Order: sequence, then C-alpha cells, then structure tokens
Amino acid sequence: MKRIFSLFVATIVSLTAFGQWVSPGNGTYYSLSSLCISAYPAVSSPQSGTFQIHQNITISANDILCLESPTNDILIDNGVTITINGAILTQDRVNQLFISGDTTGTSFFTLCVGNAATANLSNVVFQYGHQIQLFNSGQVQFDNCVFSNFSDAVINYMNCNPTIQNCYFHDNQKAAITSAVNTAGSPKIIGNYFQNNDLSNANVPQINIGPGDQDTIVIMGNYIEGVAQNMSGGIGIMNMGASNTVLLVSGNVIENNRYGYTQNGTNIYAIIEDNIIRNNNLETNPNNGGSGISIYGTTTSCGAKIRRNLIHGNLWGITAIYNHNIDMGTAEDPGENVLYDNGNNNIEYELYNNSSCNMSAIGNYWGNNDVTHAEDVIYHQIDNSSYGLVTYSPIMEIEPKFLYFIVHIYDDNTGYQDIVFDLSQDSDTIYGTYNGVPDMGFWQIRPHVGLPLGVTCSPELDNPQDFTQPVSYTLTTPHGTSRTYVAVINFTEAVEDYETAPVTLSPNPVSGGQFTLRNESGKTMAVEVHSITGQLVYQAESTEESLSVTSSDWKKGMYLVTVIQDGKRKTFKVVNM
Repeated sequence: MKRIFSLFVATIVSLTAFGQWVSPGNGTYYSLSSLCISAYPAVSSPQSGTFQIHQNITISANDILCLESPTNDILIDNGVTITINGAILTQDRVNQLFISGDTTGTSFFTLCVGNAATANLSNVVFQYGHQIQLFNSGQVQFDNCVFSNFSDAVINYMNCNPTIQNCYFHDNQKAAITSAVNTAGSPKIIGNYFQNNDLSNANVPQINIGPGDQDTIVIMGNYIEGVAQNMSGGIGIMNMGASNTVLLVSGNVIENNRYGYTQNGTNIYAIIEDNIIRNNNLETNPNNGGSGISIYGTTTSCGAKIRRNLIHGNLWGITAIYNHNIDMGTAEDPGENVLYDNGNNNIEYELYNNSSCNMSAIGNYWGNNDVTHAEDVIYHQIDNSSYGLVTYSPIMEIEPKFLYFIVHIYDDNTGYQDIVFDLSQDSDTIYGTYNGVPDMGFWQIRPHVGLPLGVTCSPELDNPQDFTQPVSYTLTTPHGTSRTYVAVINFTEAVEDYETAPVTLSPNPVSGGQFTLRNESGKTMAVEVHSITGQLVYQAESTEESLSVTSSDWKKGMYLVTVIQDGKRKTFKVVNM
C-alpha cells in the first residue's frame, strides 16, 4: 500500500455559505474548471490548480463530476455539503489531489454519495472533513486515499457495499469506517492502514460496522493499530437481528488497541482466519474488555469459525459470552490457532468460555506442548459447572523447526534463482547447492522460509545474508524451546554444459541399489550426486572406464548426478527405486 504522509495546509478565505447549486441532471460532464463557470459563485478558482467550494453543491443523477488532473487542491468552506446523486470520479494521476476543509479544525465539510450514485476515487487526500456519507449508493470505491483529521466517523455507509482498499486512515476523532445497526451493507475493506483513530476516546472500534447485506463482508489484509486511546478498539461487528451477516476476517494485523475483534448479537457467521492479534491491552479494567477475540451472542446463531490465528499479549485470548456457536477446531479440521501470554492480574487466560454453550477447540496451541497446561489456561465447565465444556485435546504442539528453507539469489542482470534446502534429515545443518559462485558486489542472497506459527527466528529472515560462509539461525518457540540451524550453500564453479558427453549412466531408474557411470574418454571425471532438495549424498573422482555408485542407503526419489570433465558438465536425472 502506498502511504502518503504530506498534508496540505492553507488559510481558507471564508465566504458566507448561502444557498446551493444543483446540476441539471441532463447527462452533463463537469470538470472542476467547467464547474467554476456553471456553478459560480458556489465554486471558484482562486489560483491555477486550486479550486474552492463556497456553497452546497449537488451533482444530480445522470451528471458526472470528474476531478481531473492537474488539479492539486480543492478547498471547502465551513459547513459546506457536497452531494453526489450522479457520479464523482478521479482520473489516473501521479500527484495527489487534496480535498481539505478548514485546517484550523474549527469546522468541517461533508461529502454525501447517495441514491444509486457512483464514486470512484483514487489517490485523494481528504482532510478536515466532518464525514463521508454513503447511502443507497451504487458502485463506490476508494483506492489509495488518505483520510485524516475528521470530526466524526470518516466513512459512514448505509444500504450499500463500498470497496475501500489500500487507504490510510489516521488521527480522526471517531471510527474510520462505520454503519448503523439497523441498516445493511457488505463492504470490502482490503489492504488498508488504520492508525490512531477515535481520538475522542469514545469507546468505538476503528472499524465499527453493523449487519451485512446479501454479500459477504470482507475485512482482509489490513493493519489496524491503536496507539494511545484506551477506549479505541480494533474491529467491531454488531447485528441485532436485522439480517443474516456473513463475514470473512482474514490476514489482518490488529495490535495496540483496547481489544482486537468483537462480535455482538445474533445471525452472524464469521470466518476468522490467519490474523495476528496482539497486545490489545489498553483497557484499564480487564472486566470491561481487552480480548483478542470476543464473541458475545444473544442467541446461538452468533457463530464463528476460528482458524490459524496468532493471538498473544492481550488481556484475554478469546472470550465467549452468553450464547454462541464457536468452532475453534475439530478432529477432522484442527484449529491451528496459537495462543500464549494472554492474561491479566498475573493470571493467564487463553480461552474463557463464559457461557453454557459447549465448544470444540481441538488442535490448538495454548502456550506449551503439555496438555495439562491447556487445562490451566482454559476456563470452562471444569472450573465452573454452569459453563459449557471446551473439548481441546489433542492439542497442537510447536517445535523450533523450518517448514521449508529457500534462498533467492538475485542477480541484477538475470533476475533470481531459488535454492531449495534439504530438510528431510534430522540435522542441525541444512544444505543447498548452487552451480556457480556469486559476485557479492552485484548479487543479493535472501532467505525465504516457512516457520510454524508463533516461532521466531534470530537473525531476522528478511535481511540479506552472505551465504559464502555458513549462516546460523536460532528458532525459538513461545514456550522458550530453541534450536540453532546452520545453513550451508555448496557453491560449485560454473562450467560449460556438454552437448554430447562421453559418459553414460545405467540403469535408470536404478534398481538393486547400484548404478554405473561409463567413461569413454579415459579422462578424469568428477562426480557429485545431490538430492532434489540440494543435499550432497555422493562425491568421487575417477579415471577408470566405469564407476559403480551404491545408492541402497539413499531414500527413494529423484537425484541429480553431475559429471565434470575438462571444464564441461553433464547432469543426469536419476530415479532411485
């Protein structure tokens, strides 16, 4: 996502906002320049590239307002409302367009998009507004926009399904995105950055929305960070029965808020997966909040499927209150959630089932590989007979190991190649092979690895490394078990490939645990055999007419047999049966 940090600062010459201008609704296409003529004195241009709106204006149905390049600034007088019943668009542009109210923060503008109107706005900086209101709208999209210093919730939608993507919401007085609890809408909120909203500390989440429409609500790939307001939450969903609400909450990072995600009401089904929900602990009274995930159902139709989330550092891990239908994992579909270090008042609370409803939570990690520890940090029927029973065994265990280890070798001239390391052996040394020797002045070697959820690595894996020497990596689980691996790349001298080699290999596939290389030239041949993942399993030199290689101790599968003679190379792909 492109972040835009500059803000336009201007002193707006205040004119009395009286009356309004309404477009004729006959299919007219307006630019800002033509609007200065048609709508004068409601719209003026005090200088080239800058426009000022002094009075309320309405773009009627069938009419279009295009915020064309090279416009840089639109200044809006105190209390002005811009209503779009037709369409408002932006052209593709390199420079940002600033739409700004009074930068002193004493009064604000409102943008209303309604009555099947279209809005397609990209690369726009909105600041010092009151609210952007979307009601009964048609196609609405905000892409790569910035919203700051709004006096109320920034985007308030009703009976529409806006797409809000790659945007940056920061330092606004209320929620970034909101809707009423008695209206329907299914927004797509994707890849945005929310930071330090709810400056008024009004006990609202940064994303604060009501029931869904027929489509699925999608909240995906966002970064949602509090900072300092102890009443500002992360994501809040509420449905008091107006409609069925289905939502996908996936791939978000939610941290440093009063709470992470909360769901309240009935007729809700949420898939909550692959999120990082951490350090949401700004609530000063744990009895009032601080959960990583909180499900509060007025009926058991308040449901959630919770999978593969990393939840730690919150006052509570997951809380289930009153009524619910929560699936945290079954024997056929384990939860694979990782919960640890959630708690308050020196007590660890990973899951609190404060409800009479039973819950399946099989296949999750609870801060330790010991199943008895899970019982200590899960509060349910065993602790209070009025609570529902949580079925949590078998648990998921976490070990300090790589799931895969691939190194990208980037060459400024040729792109990059991948080296896949062999992890099949239970060894602290892992190997990869590259045919050639990199020039570290022009090459960049960067590891790309898979780790179990919750496992950390030192040094950080995103950093480039000089793999001309072995590199050590220490993996650590949340419960403190560590293991150090040494990654070694076998760089071989680059040689020319044979078109026709005086060496043959048989049999292939290999049966009986042995194959033979026949050397027709009588010259010295160097032989190396690597597994398909790069591990060296055999090495020899020979001037004999034939060389027998024993493969009976090798695992079944594909191997690469490389023969080098006179600076030329021939590689055979061999299947060991």
